[in-house]
Amino acid sequence: ASKIFKYLPVPLWCYFLPTLFATLGIIPSDSPLYSEMSKKILPACLFLLLVGSDLQSILKMSPKALGAMLAGSVGIFLGAIVTFLIFMRLQIAETVKTEIWKGWGCLSATWTGGSANMLAVKEMLQTPEAIFSNLIVTDTVIAYGWMALLVFASQYQSRINKFLRAETYQFESIEGSQPSPENEGQRWYSHIWAIGLLLSAGFGFSLGTVKLCEYIPFQSKSFTSFSWAIVVATIIPMALSLTPAKKLESLGASRMGTLLLYLLLTSIGSRANLTSLTLAPTFIALGILWVTIHGAILLLYGRAARIPISLLAAASQANVGGTVSTPLVATVFQKELAPVGVLMAVFGNIYGTYAGFLMAQICRWISNLL
Repeated sequence: ASKIFKYLPVPLWCYFLPTLFATLGIIPSDSPLYSEMSKKILPACLFLLLVGSDLQSILKMSPKALGAMLAGSVGIFLGAIVTFLIFMRLQIAETVKTEIWKGWGCLSATWTGGSANMLAVKEMLQTPEAIFSNLIVTDTVIAYGWMALLVFASQYQSRINKFLRAETYQFESIEGSQPSPENEGQRWYSHIWAIGLLLSAGFGFSLGTVKLCEYIPFQSKSFTSFSWAIVVATIIPMALSLTPAKKLESLGASRMGTLLLYLLLTSIGSRANLTSLTLAPTFIALGILWVTIHGAILLLYGRAARIPISLLAAASQANVGGTVSTPLVATVFQKELAPVGVLMAVFGNIYGTYAGFLMAQICRWISNLL
């Protein structure tokens, strides 16, 4: 079972099992419950995932680590533009092309942040399910394939560092970047009352945010009150992470947020259909080119700044992967790098939604020109 979940991760099961059931007619593919789940769960999920962000430790990261993370995101941006231009030249149905810019925004979000950022951009832009189901497959194949390539590259660190003219770099232990083992037993699964507290805080924040954003005057057909609610749901938790509210993380806020993320994926998967996966091979092929451009930009930056491949690999995985896989890749290269990898991944989670939304608007502008 562990090998199955290693190559077919939990989010994929959460999405495609409901999709399979909906395709077979076992569960309805259209229900008011699904949209209500998105409105109620997504802001709560973002709140719980971000309220424990260690902004102070992120700011303590070395300029080289921050630079590598941002260089990786720049590579994702350039890759998005190049592959989008290629896609628009392909003989694909015009009905798909009219909204495909939303899909590029979603992939940019997950490849600078993570799955939560991808879902946030999906809901902000109202990305069609026929497009989004292809994105899930593409994200899984590319992200895990890229991770395997990075792990393989760890065998040739000395050769790559020679090419990069890398300087010797020592990674200092950053306090607070990872949970200590002695506190692990005090997580939410050991305290039933903590589950109630976390759910109350998350959904209380969600309901309040959605209601207040209905009164924001600057709304349009493409940027609704719920789009504003997602923006607020990423800003407020980061501000609260600088207050005592950050202690919610000691109760397992991010784990509860991940659980809500999986639940949200099931509701989104229920609205999809397996017959809509016709674009997946094209997306995967373009995705390979996309992350190749990302990798090339990182290598160029690494050679210019004389940064070792270990830090570049951690930054790359923090972009394309996420908070779970980044410390694993970092450890393969250099054990002391794991905490820095975690912080880079959290940093990506913070700005991933905005990066994805911005890229969607750039691709929309390009599609209008073409």
